[in-house]
Amino acid sequence: MLLVALGVRLLYRHTHPRWASMRVGMGGLTLWSFLMATAHGAGLMVLPVFLKMTAHAAGPACHTGLSTASPSAGVTATIIHGAGYLIATALVAWVVVDRLGIGLLRKAWINVDVIWAAALIVTGILTAVI
Repeated sequence: MLLVALGVRLLYRHTHPRWASMRVGMGGLTLWSFLMATAHGAGLMVLPVFLKMTAHAAGPACHTGLSTASPSAGVTATIIHGAGYLIATALVAWVVVDRLGIGLLRKAWINVDVIWAAALIVTGILTAVI
């Protein structure tokens, strides 16, 4: 019910941090990226590698063989995972800024807050139903 209430609140009363805007410095951008990645559970994606979880079901699994790996396997997986995201983000930023132009952000803005509110509402409803 809390997720549904938060989603409805976001739909009707939009609050956005005043310090977060299109014109931020590197420190503000880094802080905002860290906060959003933390809030969305970005670190949990590599948790199975750190905990050495493997799928024991029949058939291939992406993490098989890591159960006997050294602790450096988790660090290596995290570095590769982070590098992949940085490369993908840099590529998208380069395409938007250098190829499409920064004016695209002013004309083709997607209201992510509405999508986020709808996702909260649907998740809350599905959680209550299931």
